[in-house]
Amino acid sequence: MRLDIDLVQTSCGYGVPLFDYQAERPSLPRWAETKGADGLAAYRREKNALSLDGLPTGMFDEV
Repeated sequence: MRLDIDLVQTSCGYGVPLFDYQAERPSLPRWAETKGADGLAAYRREKNALSLDGLPTGMFDEV
């Protein structure tokens, strides 16, 4: 893992509005259902093989 941090900031949260929880969004479960188990496994292999900076994650290396 390589890090090159230029600036770190935090927020006090004073400008964040208050919201009431109403329900879970149905989009993610619906998307996952359309992919199916095999489709989700293929998606994870495709999306998680490299880190955001393009380095191999090793998550799917055969042992």
